[in-house]
Amino acid sequence: MAACTLVGLAASSGVPLFVRHAGPGKPPAYALIGSLNGVHVFGESHGVTLCSTRTKNASFTWRTYHDSIRLVLIRGSEVVADSCDSRLLDLMFASLVLLLGLDNLTSGTNIERLKRDIRPSYLLLDKLLSRAVNSSDNLGFSHLTGCAECVIPPDQHILQSELEKYAEGVDSSCACVMMNGQVVSGTRSFWSLSHMELVLLPLLVATNTFTVARDLPIYLPDKSPNVPFRMLVVKLTGHVYAITLCGPTPTLTEIIRLASSSWAPVYQVLESITTLLPWNIAPGLLSQIDHSVIGLLLVNYDHKKCVSCVHLSEESRSPPLNTAKKSAALEAVYRSVIGPLLQPPAVPPDDFPSRLHPDHVPLESYVSTDSYKVYVMQSSPYHLLILYPPALPIQIARKVTLRTLAIFTKGSMKICRH
Repeated sequence: MAACTLVGLAASSGVPLFVRHAGPGKPPAYALIGSLNGVHVFGESHGVTLCSTRTKNASFTWRTYHDSIRLVLIRGSEVVADSCDSRLLDLMFASLVLLLGLDNLTSGTNIERLKRDIRPSYLLLDKLLSRAVNSSDNLGFSHLTGCAECVIPPDQHILQSELEKYAEGVDSSCACVMMNGQVVSGTRSFWSLSHMELVLLPLLVATNTFTVARDLPIYLPDKSPNVPFRMLVVKLTGHVYAITLCGPTPTLTEIIRLASSSWAPVYQVLESITTLLPWNIAPGLLSQIDHSVIGLLLVNYDHKKCVSCVHLSEESRSPPLNTAKKSAALEAVYRSVIGPLLQPPAVPPDDFPSRLHPDHVPLESYVSTDSYKVYVMQSSPYHLLILYPPALPIQIARKVTLRTLAIFTKGSMKICRH
């Protein structure tokens, strides 16, 4: 597992605001960071922006936000900085905005107070860093794809109907049902949130420990960076939560009472959702997946959704990969193929700069190593990455990938549904 460090600096003075670290070892010495920050400031004074740099032991990615906060992402030397790291820094800054508000974050002149105000964001920042190093406790791909991680349940229509009624009862158009930080069902207004907001809200819910319910003030980084909403979270079962974004009303007590009466008739359906863990896929779909598939990631950019599974069993003579290594393999292929080779159709071009000639638009790719094969297929608006044992012939991998894409996109439970 590679190490990853996030450093926050006051852009004008270079004073450190926080340092967060994930993975083995310790964060780089501040003397090194301070020296490199001096190079960054020197470059800015001459009209040059330092975006990334490398030392013998690490790679550095830099972003400055609103001429106020500078974030530095530091990875071990085995990982080369790329556009994915720049997007991760955008998520990190959005995490700060989510809990502090943009004006509060960028207009303060009291550095010590700002340091204290940022501390409640540490849990969310640490979760993103854990994702970046493929920690076995925080596997996931939303930070990479810019899409909300989803579960595909067998009773989607029942949950959607109940969610719409519940949202209307609490006078909120933006509501969803989540399980373990993954979206099970959401209202139309929920899915109209930005890519960044759809990534961060489930992670925020997953980082907080709730007994019965919680009332959290939050700022939506794109939709409402300076005017807070109330995020009301109610536990429905041991793993399932109902989340609504509300104004001053209703009270937390009222929403607990309403949740009890609204969701009681479908309690068995809610309980059945937990049986989807850790696969995230309804049994009807899971049973159709070929036995050669040992991991997968499906992304629908139009609907800002992705679903992944790294818990499929491996039946081969090669040494089996654990879930963290499967996740790392899929992430490595995504970083090297999506953007540089295959262009996500619904993501802003600046996020995925392509070096390809516009007349040449590849639709498939594969990566083969001694430990695994990954076949990647693009069929607008989808990207499907499937992990296979290394011994599987590539022509078989292509056929299975085609068949798997059809299973997920042509049935009644396809991932493109809201």
